Amino acid sequence: MKLAHFALLGLLAGCATSHQDDRASLLAEPVNCETAEADIAALEAAMPSSGERAKSVIQTVTPVGAVVSVVSGSYQDRAAVLTGRTKGELTARIEEIEAVCGLSESEAGATDE
Repeated sequence: MKLAHFALLGLLAGCATSHQDDRASLLAEPVNCETAEADIAALEAAMPSSGERAKSVIQTVTPVGAVVSVVSGSYQDRAAVLTGRTKGELTARIEEIEAVCGLSESEAGATDE
């Protein structure tokens, strides 16, 4: 039974960090107007899904999930997804790229059509 708990902890820890690392790198990149449309698409794709928010609840609120998140260093990231801070940061970055590169919302979304 203990082995199953450790396996679950490892799985939760692995899932917790990959999306946050991707988001952090997207937010850290300098604005490049040549790749603005692709950057905006990547930022939109990095928005936390409802499934990820549900996982964040489990990993932040349950005792096992909280321990795993603290040990893996992802507790603050999970809490940021849960509170909506992550979505706000991604949205602000999209708006920054649009403003710097002179894109309107319709131009930025034109690649989706």
